[in-house]
Amino acid sequence: MNQGTLGGTRLRLAFLGAIFVSLIATLVLRLYFLQVLDHSSYAEAAQRNQVRLVATAPARGHILDRDGQVLVSNGISMEVSVRRNELSADEQDEVLRRLSGVLDVPVDQLNERLEDKRLSPYAPVPVAANVPEEVVVYIREHQDEFPAVETKSKPIRTYPYGELAAHLLGYLGEINAEQLELERYQDYRPGAIIGRSGIEYAYEHQLHGQEGLEKLEVDATGKVQRTLGRRDPKRGYDLVTTLDIDIQRIAEESLARGLEEARGIYHEETDENYKAPAGGVVVMDPNNGEVVAMASFPTYNPSSFVGGISSAEFNELASDPANPLLNRAIQAAYPPGSIFKPITAMAALGTGVASANDRFPCPGSQILFDQRFRNWKSSDSGMLSLNQAMAESCDTVFYPWGEAFYRTFRDTQQEILQDYSRRFGLGSPTGFELPFEKAGRVPDEEWLKEVHSKYPEAFPYALWLPGYTINMSIGQGDILTTPLQMASVYSAIANGGTLHTPHLGSTLLENGEPVAELPAGESKQVEVDPGDLQAVRATLEAVTVDGTAAAAFSGFPLQSIPVASKTGTSELAGSQPYAWFAAYAPADDPRYVVVVMLEEGGHGGETAAPVARRVLEGLFDLDFSTITPGEATD
Repeated sequence: MNQGTLGGTRLRLAFLGAIFVSLIATLVLRLYFLQVLDHSSYAEAAQRNQVRLVATAPARGHILDRDGQVLVSNGISMEVSVRRNELSADEQDEVLRRLSGVLDVPVDQLNERLEDKRLSPYAPVPVAANVPEEVVVYIREHQDEFPAVETKSKPIRTYPYGELAAHLLGYLGEINAEQLELERYQDYRPGAIIGRSGIEYAYEHQLHGQEGLEKLEVDATGKVQRTLGRRDPKRGYDLVTTLDIDIQRIAEESLARGLEEARGIYHEETDENYKAPAGGVVVMDPNNGEVVAMASFPTYNPSSFVGGISSAEFNELASDPANPLLNRAIQAAYPPGSIFKPITAMAALGTGVASANDRFPCPGSQILFDQRFRNWKSSDSGMLSLNQAMAESCDTVFYPWGEAFYRTFRDTQQEILQDYSRRFGLGSPTGFELPFEKAGRVPDEEWLKEVHSKYPEAFPYALWLPGYTINMSIGQGDILTTPLQMASVYSAIANGGTLHTPHLGSTLLENGEPVAELPAGESKQVEVDPGDLQAVRATLEAVTVDGTAAAAFSGFPLQSIPVASKTGTSELAGSQPYAWFAAYAPADDPRYVVVVMLEEGGHGGETAAPVARRVLEGLFDLDFSTITPGEATD
């Protein structure tokens, strides 16, 4: 290579090198400018367009009875919403003023809803539900007067049977801040509609469905730039329950009629008619714990909660002295009176205090521990068999058993009656899936010491006294039970000693097809001698034939449908008597248990038994009898 050629090559390489170095320098300078000198402007630009997720509520699943009758479904409601991120403060004030006029809702209420910080600023905020069609049409025709206001349809709960089964079905409400902190609702967002009571609460996660999600790109002003993706909401599962809506109607009608009849009966001790303000009925299958019907009076209309209920309306319901929101079958506890006596009898037989072949004196009263204890009737019935003692509900047969239990307790610290009560599930919730179930109470010396320390004036003695056990032997004193608990007790008696967990849920459906069977809950065998249990079962069959419920069941076809039962009347200080009746039928092949309780409604054979009779007539497709008071028996 000559010298000239070599020099030209070097010159070209130098030139290319200079270009390369200049490009690198330019790139470095540009990066420095972007990352350092102009960082804030580009960071600001990056903030302008962001991704936001907007949730769409799913439609809830339907609730059905055991035969597929729809108890709760979804209808369509027109809703007015405001896209608050598109309005200035002045525009918002003007829009809300106009909306207030057409919706007839105070501006303050609309503004409070719009300013709810828990709701997404990128999703329209609902300010009114169940809006009349004419209002929707007006807003749409005058859209220029209502910027950022939209109207759309949304699913709402509908109740084909009105108030029927309201306490069981429950109602919906918007999730609150406290609930959002609970693990139960960890996947829920502010504004979600959830079950607040009844089945809606118990099976919230199955009924709720899966929310939809929309991924939006929005700028710094909140304006949507484009939709990046979408997941459609998935409807909740339909829930088949164990309820029979026809029997539910019969139970509610019978309860209401029975209370009305009781209010027409004069009560001599208080010199006025029975008040009979409330009551409850439970119908259960003793063979598996399925709740066929559960009535509570007074009741309410769940439609009142559709679209949201105002604080004033809810407070009016909650402060009503009649307490219509209370499910008295599970959320209120009462002394059971004489329907508790089968447990006392099994305790007496099981500990040798009594024998099924013994005969027992039934005086009008007797003195035990220097205290007089009276029978519910003053006459002396002479010597009675165990069957006769139960049929007549003779208190003075049971009192000596209570005395014997007390003496055993003082000698051995063994609380026999309390032990047998707990064997049948008393003193604890049954495990029923609906919320707020009362545990009831089985009182003992430990409980007495505790309440004495808290309320020494009401409970002046910390020592368990003889009268406490003696009164408890007839279901009086401080023992408390719910109607559902007593339905469980009688179910165990009826089926031979198995205590099933009461339940309502049966099957989940998707598109009409079963996808899951719901667990029925635990069952356990009651620890009682089968012979003792059978002896007590035999005593209950006499109650409707020639016992305290004979008048109430006069004319009922007992030969073809024998009814085993027990009447009860419980006394509460300062109140009129509470009426109880518990039964199962057919007695020789039990299919149903029916328990009735009437607050301040009189005596068991007088007012509660006629209610149960009408329910049993419905269960066995018999002609309905007129609910008329029976004799004023225990």
